[in-house]
Amino acid sequence: MSRANEAGGGAGSALDDLSGEAGGEVPRQEAIGRPVSQASAESSAGPSAESSTESGVDAVAGPEVSAAGRAFGGVWRRALGVSAAGRYVAVLAVLSAAAAVLLRHHLFPYLSVNNDEVIYLTQARALAGGHLFPTAPDPAASYAPWLAAVSDGHFVLKYTPFVPALFALGLVVAGSISPVLAVIAAAVVIVTYLLGVELAGDRRVAALAATLMAFSPLVIIESALVLSYLPVLVLLQLTFLGLLRGMRRAGRGQGALALAGAGLAVGVAAAVRPYDVVLLLAPVAVWAGVTARRAGRLGWAARWTAVGLVLPAGILLAYNAAATGSPFQLPFALLEPDDKLGFGRRRLYPSDGGHDFGLGDGLASVGDHLWLLGGWACGGVLLAVAAVVAAARRRFDGPACALGLGTLLFLVGYLGFWGAWNAAELWGGIRYVGPFYMIPVLIGLVHLGARGVTDLARWSRRRAAWACTGAGGAGVLGLTTFILVGAVDANAAMTGHDRDLAGMLHGLPGRSLVLVAASPPYLGHPSAVTANGPDLRGADGTGDLLFAVSRGVADLTVVADHPDRTPYLLRMPAAYNRSPGSVTRSRVDALTLATGRTAEVEVTVDAPPAGTRSAQLLVEAGGTRLAYQVSVDGPSRARLIIDGDGVDAGDVVDAVTFSGGEARGAPTGRDPGDPLAAPKITRVSGAGTSITVSLVVTPASGGRARTVDRQVLPVLVERGGDVAVLAPSAHVDEVGEGRRLPIRITLS
Repeated sequence: MSRANEAGGGAGSALDDLSGEAGGEVPRQEAIGRPVSQASAESSAGPSAESSTESGVDAVAGPEVSAAGRAFGGVWRRALGVSAAGRYVAVLAVLSAAAAVLLRHHLFPYLSVNNDEVIYLTQARALAGGHLFPTAPDPAASYAPWLAAVSDGHFVLKYTPFVPALFALGLVVAGSISPVLAVIAAAVVIVTYLLGVELAGDRRVAALAATLMAFSPLVIIESALVLSYLPVLVLLQLTFLGLLRGMRRAGRGQGALALAGAGLAVGVAAAVRPYDVVLLLAPVAVWAGVTARRAGRLGWAARWTAVGLVLPAGILLAYNAAATGSPFQLPFALLEPDDKLGFGRRRLYPSDGGHDFGLGDGLASVGDHLWLLGGWACGGVLLAVAAVVAAARRRFDGPACALGLGTLLFLVGYLGFWGAWNAAELWGGIRYVGPFYMIPVLIGLVHLGARGVTDLARWSRRRAAWACTGAGGAGVLGLTTFILVGAVDANAAMTGHDRDLAGMLHGLPGRSLVLVAASPPYLGHPSAVTANGPDLRGADGTGDLLFAVSRGVADLTVVADHPDRTPYLLRMPAAYNRSPGSVTRSRVDALTLATGRTAEVEVTVDAPPAGTRSAQLLVEAGGTRLAYQVSVDGPSRARLIIDGDGVDAGDVVDAVTFSGGEARGAPTGRDPGDPLAAPKITRVSGAGTSITVSLVVTPASGGRARTVDRQVLPVLVERGGDVAVLAPSAHVDEVGEGRRLPIRITLS
């Protein structure tokens, strides 16, 4: 049992808000001193200040005080009654809110590299427009946002609508999501402080916990993103806070309301991130149940907690029924059933190749996240050590021990969550926006660590201890600054890439239809720049720029549905914004629809990347694949004749490959090139009429062959044998860094 937090002492009414005495510890029964009564605390701090305040208000208002004057006087007296720690936390909350808005507008104006932001913002816009789901026009797959499933003429997005509803409220009330981000950022700080007061019984410990939370680079960066992690962080802490207050005020009206609030908070949190709730709060729920049972109030506590659960549970069941057809099926796995917990073959979307996820991968994933959390959490390693030392000294009571156990259970549970492994090993974005899956771990880290650090500071009267404390504080400050500056710099670079891309696209003349050659085939990935606004009013809501996924023959339907728009093709590298230094060179080509018995296109392929042992040019359509061996030192080119009977060796003419050497006296400065050898012809799955051109290379260092570029040429065979081909006719613009995409197709 903690000497600073006896269960029998209670929390006192001062914990209901930021007000209270100006000292560090709240009035409560302490094990190491005599009882401190609430009345004595108020008598020592309250009367003189209150009387002076009242006289000041009366002097200003005169003998007749209006209702507004009395209200102002009450607010003013309450503000003066806030403790020093409370005033500090209030200022800290305002600063956190301001930082969130500044980062949102200056660092993430095009959203972040976490494309889940597109999902939340798309859902929020739909809700703000009065729709539960975004409308899915035909052909629906051509307009699908990131990770959206299609059902009954609308898109079903991956997540439940609770967090998007918050952002929708901002859009309706203020026309912007920025106020919501500000409120969430401030709530993180305030709720952390309130929980710290209830948990530790000491305002100085609580203020330190709030400070550590606010200054964590992970929280600072995430506060500017349209995601669920910080809202759930607030809800998890509100749940714990409500349980603590309810248990300590059992049988009273305040206790019942606190438990109902805890039920409401945990219900919403579980609807958003159920796995996190179960892992982190299961030990807390056990503590609360045992405590209530010992007090003979288990039924009372369960009933009031259930009261709060009713509303979010009802909303969730109704939404599930509308989204999936079953009240008990979440939309999370509607798109891809193999996107689930546990080990085995996992996929993020249907066209994902699949990934074998095992225990070793889970260990590597959690290890990578914890390694990053050591810097992305303000004082990460130091807090962990301080918490362990405090636990060894038995400085924690039952609730604090339950929180610590929940934190450990959370880490163990995430060994079986493949999404964290995908973020760490396959995508790697957690290096730039932080290990966001570990945000719930911050709750235990800052609260338990703050207790240990405060104990050390109180003990550190000796010079050696002062030196250790100072060195640790300087190290934390230096590491936090290093991580935050690096994160801002990296995200600024990737935002610069998006800014260049957006500038190129918004510079297209007139009303434009941009077909995005994206892999995987969703809008808003790999850049949120390619996401549409609501109701297909274009990316910026003005209607000048409309995006669609390039999907082959469906492109002809999309172009036909928008005859008032000029069609373009946007091609982006698969590694776009994987890192600040990744290849981002993207190009826009004008598209032209060619019809007739045949159509001809020129295919040019640049030299493969350095370190290539062999390369193949593949031409595929109608279940037939032609494979041509090409030079690894120079470009290749060919003329492709498109007709109504698929592809065969006779359709590829004037095919030559260059060695990369120069020929003296040659008009182009190169040798005339070597004709490509006869292709290897194989049958492959699929019977579509569109033509796919790919460049496949085998590294000189060994390993499997990989596709470095692919371009699909939409082809429709009409009645009578004529063909309609939607092909690039002119290069328009190009932005970005690194190698350009090697395949270029141009209508002859």
